[in-house]
Amino acid sequence: MMNFLRKHTRIIFIATIVAFIGGAFMGFGDYLFGRKYNPQTAVTVNKNKISMKLFNSFYTHSVEMYKKTINGEPTKNDLNELKMKIVQALIQEEIFYQQSKLYNITVADEELKTDLQNSETFRNNNIFDIRKYYLFLNSIKMTPKEYEVMRKKQIAGGKVKDIISYSVRLWNYELENSLKQDPTATKESLINTKINLIINEWYSNIIKSSKITINNAIFK
Repeated sequence: MMNFLRKHTRIIFIATIVAFIGGAFMGFGDYLFGRKYNPQTAVTVNKNKISMKLFNSFYTHSVEMYKKTINGEPTKNDLNELKMKIVQALIQEEIFYQQSKLYNITVADEELKTDLQNSETFRNNNIFDIRKYYLFLNSIKMTPKEYEVMRKKQIAGGKVKDIISYSVRLWNYELENSLKQDPTATKESLINTKINLIINEWYSNIIKSSKITINNAIFK
């Protein structure tokens, strides 16, 4: 029973991390694990540094949630898998943010404010609760400024995904061919599948040409 729970808890936490950091895991390229490293830097993506503090915020929070879910201690393999998923998610977020700058995408302070106020995580009786917001920040060991800078980057990256998504069309011949293979398929499900495939291919091509170095100390 415990092995079964551990196995499925990994899946739960992968989804949790993705939702927390902002996105869905996509294709990955080859990573360079640096021997000489800056102890304050977890990952470098095209010369942009992701801090060890940010990595540790996600990691510590995720481990605590993991322990509560399985009511026990995760194995070393569990922890290394968790670390790698967090690293991959942070890389993905950084890649999308870098692409957003190429498109001159910005996120205004008012837009961030609206995003935070509409987040279910921070609402109480359908109203933004500043106490819940600070309790959340305390749980992930981040200051309001650190979290809000990160959230702005996530929103900017999300706009890149939106631009790609809105440009995708499902042509009539694609719909007809798909329905011949699966009459139960819906237009919505088919276009979502096409969007995901296009975004994954787009992301994979970018990451293949990116220079990514991971601090080897993370896995020690």
